Amino acid sequence: MIRSTDPVLSATSPAIWAARLLGVAVVYYLGARLGLLIPYVGTHVSLVWLPTGIAIAAYLRWGGLMSIGVMAAAFAVNVEIGGPPWMGLGIAAGNALGPWLSTRLLRRWGFDPALTRRNDLGVYLLAAMAGMVVTASNGTAWLRVAGLLPESIWVSAWMSWWVGDAVGALLGGVPLVALTAATSRTTFGGRAGLINLLLLGVVLVCGTLSFSPWVAPALLFPLLSLPLFVTAVLALRAGVLAASLSVLLLSGAVAWGTANGVGPFAGHDPHAGLLALWSYITAQACTSVLICALAAELLSSQRQQAALFEHANEGILLVGPDGRVGALNPSASALLGIEPADVLGRPLAELAHTGAALAKWLAAAQPSAPVSPDLQLTRGDGRTLQIEPQTARHIDARGQWQTQLMLRDVTERKEAQARLAANEELLRLITNNLPALIAYFDREHRFVFANQTYADWFGIAPDSLIGRTFGDCLGAAFHAARKPVMDEVLRSGRRQTLEGLTDRGGRERHLRSTYVPDVRSDGSVAGLYAMSMDISELKAVEAQLRQLARVDHLTGLANRLQFDDRLHEALRRARRTALKPALLYIDIDHFKGINDRHGHAAGDAVLTEFARRLKGAVRDTDTVARLGGDEFVVLLEQLHDQDEARRVASKIHAVMQTPFDLAAGFLPATASIGVGLLTGDVDARSLKALMATADAALYEAKHAGRNTFRLRTHGENPA
Repeated sequence: MIRSTDPVLSATSPAIWAARLLGVAVVYYLGARLGLLIPYVGTHVSLVWLPTGIAIAAYLRWGGLMSIGVMAAAFAVNVEIGGPPWMGLGIAAGNALGPWLSTRLLRRWGFDPALTRRNDLGVYLLAAMAGMVVTASNGTAWLRVAGLLPESIWVSAWMSWWVGDAVGALLGGVPLVALTAATSRTTFGGRAGLINLLLLGVVLVCGTLSFSPWVAPALLFPLLSLPLFVTAVLALRAGVLAASLSVLLLSGAVAWGTANGVGPFAGHDPHAGLLALWSYITAQACTSVLICALAAELLSSQRQQAALFEHANEGILLVGPDGRVGALNPSASALLGIEPADVLGRPLAELAHTGAALAKWLAAAQPSAPVSPDLQLTRGDGRTLQIEPQTARHIDARGQWQTQLMLRDVTERKEAQARLAANEELLRLITNNLPALIAYFDREHRFVFANQTYADWFGIAPDSLIGRTFGDCLGAAFHAARKPVMDEVLRSGRRQTLEGLTDRGGRERHLRSTYVPDVRSDGSVAGLYAMSMDISELKAVEAQLRQLARVDHLTGLANRLQFDDRLHEALRRARRTALKPALLYIDIDHFKGINDRHGHAAGDAVLTEFARRLKGAVRDTDTVARLGGDEFVVLLEQLHDQDEARRVASKIHAVMQTPFDLAAGFLPATASIGVGLLTGDVDARSLKALMATADAALYEAKHAGRNTFRLRTHGENPA
């Protein structure tokens, strides 16, 4: 017996694989010999071909390698009954390929070998019939080539081959596929398993006696009919394995007796007798399959109901017509604080602490209105519960009314509702004292709620707003600015934010309004919540921060961020005119020494004074910036010639010659200046070119001994 259906070659030793191959070949050969005892067309075509089911089961359990055993056995059988070896080899290949194709289809279609689902049997039959098209077509083709099958009966032979293989896949395959250690224990274990074995024995005895010379003709009909009833009982009691084994045993006995010329089908015309035999076996097989499918569906439904009963969040008690408790689920046991063993079979009214109240409520509940008001129960531990009870009545298999009493613990919900009611006034008090407009609007933009801030800001009493539209209360212009956003919230169900100015109430306010949809449980939007905050002070601070982010905090000059913006703007303007800009890079000479000798406070004073002098040496329209440390830059625009830049550089150089008046005394601080100029048209490369030219000019000024300036034009070679 195999415990796995996964063909994992590397996990099994060669000896075990050899034993499996040999076992498959032997069983296939014996099944083939049994089928050929009663051939229907010629010597090679049988109406019941069990080897197809054997091959499918072997492939499902151990993989496609079992085709070696299948081909070997099929070849041996075909050569033994007559025909050239090449024909036997061709038929054997088809007999191996057809079941393999069926197996591939079963795996693709999600077939469960346990056959616990209703559609598993249908999938198995469909895959088997599809695969047997290959075996029938291949086998009859080789018989035609070998001259053993006349053309006049080819269609009949093909149909017989296909039907025989399909029935064999059902008879031989289903029990072998369903046979596992688990199903064997379930089917044949314990007292119930012994009864199942006895029933299988009854089927075998009936089949053997029906097709033996020892039974009087008058007893044949009861003996032939009894297996059908027993098989149905096995299908309902034990499932697929027992029912399919029953049909297989019966089919073997019937085939053996008919092949030996005894039984009710042996006295007919050979073809008519074989057809009657096939019809009998097929009827047994199909009936068992249908019953097993229905039983599987019933079992699945019962398991689902049992799972719902066991795992339901609500407590469920099953009460019989006599008022006794037949069952209760774990939730009911935990909810009522009782153990199942203490209450099963007892009247509901006798349950400790809660039984009387439950029985009274159940007696008052009407089938036409099973939901009644909430019920209050007190458990044995003194805990009081608020219960929402509900009943459902049904007729069981014995025809008796059963009542399901479902108990939902709503204690927390009731307590939450009480807390909510108690907190509503507190919530209104809080919203009335928040520095924000808070309101709720319906879908027509009518006020449903408004807080006291509407009166504080706009002089409108909240009660006077209720039931009126936004526009009626706060003006058409105020509403028009917000209506598109409110409509979008109501349409999309998504939160929206809007900022804007309003001068209602005699004061200009910058409001940030947030609109949140009120979404019902069904997904529709009932209205929206609105909260508007006065962010005027925040906006003023933001403006100050934006300004500070663009200014050097020590000198008050533009910083690098503002300078970069000014430089890009200057180049854009230069593209439209013939006037070019100039860029001055300025470094304080030996500034590190000033910091080292006099301290950072003196250094900061030098930077501040340097910036003041620099700002005074240029036009108001020129940009002066501190890039960092002792690095300064001046951007000159609208220059007609190079001399203008030269004069500015000379002026800056001159104003820096006067020593700096500091608290510690007078301190000299000169500057090195590099002037960069552009020639030609201004384009995308001009920015880097201008900066590189100014930097090179600054380097020349420092190389010349500092305290001077140098002027360079883009493209000019160093002097």
